[in-house]
Amino acid sequence: AQLLRLTIGKLSDIGITVLAVTSDATAHSVQMAKALGIHMDGDSVKCTFQHPASSSQQVAYFFDSCHLLRLVRNAFQNFQSIRFISGTAHWQHLVELAALEEQELSKMERIPGKLANLKNHVLKTNCAAQLFSESVARALEYLLSLGLPPFQNCIGTVHFLRLINNLFDIFNSRNRHGKGLKGPLLPETYGRINQVLIEAKTIFVTLSDASNNQIIKGKQKLGFLGFLLNAES
Repeated sequence: AQLLRLTIGKLSDIGITVLAVTSDATAHSVQMAKALGIHMDGDSVKCTFQHPASSSQQVAYFFDSCHLLRLVRNAFQNFQSIRFISGTAHWQHLVELAALEEQELSKMERIPGKLANLKNHVLKTNCAAQLFSESVARALEYLLSLGLPPFQNCIGTVHFLRLINNLFDIFNSRNRHGKGLKGPLLPETYGRINQVLIEAKTIFVTLSDASNNQIIKGKQKLGFLGFLLNAES
């Protein structure tokens, strides 16, 4: 934290203004954020810290969205089911989807081609972006419409996957040419982006496991709290 303050101060000395800082989502980074004055829990979030060279300026803090996505994926697999105000997301739906043979998937015209090798993505913790995707959400919706028994209660899973995918798109925005939620934050896109962030904050504070324990108060809370901090920033 001290090195970071020193660096921001020296950048200010040569005319560069630091508006935000992004770190990975590790225990060390959380401790650094706290040392800077960042607070994040379900009840109180402080997403900025004092600029070391300007008493009137604050610096926003973000966690890297790729790291957060992996943490959420690991938590989802560990809990197996996550309850929230709009339903329940079940990890088993992803397992069942991955278990469908590629040959069977190819026969279904409305199943996205991007689902190839989904089984590997379900098993590998570093492929979280493949799970939380619009392709997987649409595939589950289509299998639900077919009336297949393993997917009869997958609406909650679809909602959860879409929400996490939307958050990832917002915080993984790369340039001004991006489309939809992948685009930049502008006056004309603010409303839609803000709607997703408000929905996320409303849902995340209600997340619970199968034993009704509040997730953002437990050991695997960082992925969700990190997205809440990013939304505030």
